[in-house]
Amino acid sequence: MSRGCVVTLMFMLGLVPPARAQKATLEGVVNLNTASPEELRLLSGVGPARIRNILAYRHKHPFRTVEELARIKGIGRKMVRHLRGHLAVNGPTTAEKIIRPVSPVASPPAPPPSPTHPQPRPLPAQRLRKGEPAHQAVVAGQGNSCLPPP
Repeated sequence: MSRGCVVTLMFMLGLVPPARAQKATLEGVVNLNTASPEELRLLSGVGPARIRNILAYRHKHPFRTVEELARIKGIGRKMVRHLRGHLAVNGPTTAEKIIRPVSPVASPPAPPPSPTHPQPRPLPAQRLRKGEPAHQAVVAGQGNSCLPPP
């Protein structure tokens, strides 16, 4: 039996979780003034070039606010807003990637149709003639479903 067949069989039996069923999330904060390149890499959207730019910027003058990160080439205000909860300019760096299984969001099942309250029937399409008021249009065969037929 080939390795691919074994992995497929283990996946079908639930022994191997699918790769898409897990998502790495960042928990904690990254101090922009003291974080190592490995710690800066934990931030989503921050790669080697942006890490070099952050290190060069903070070597010249330390960050006083998180918003100063938008001054770095390749990092805009939108990215700063997205990462704001995980950024700090003082205190320790406590960030770490946590891999958690992604639970599918299931919508509640639709209630079964009730025999006492039938579903409303769709109205038949009716065209109005030119000059005919809309309130005079009569829908044939459509009555009040709550009342008994006459």
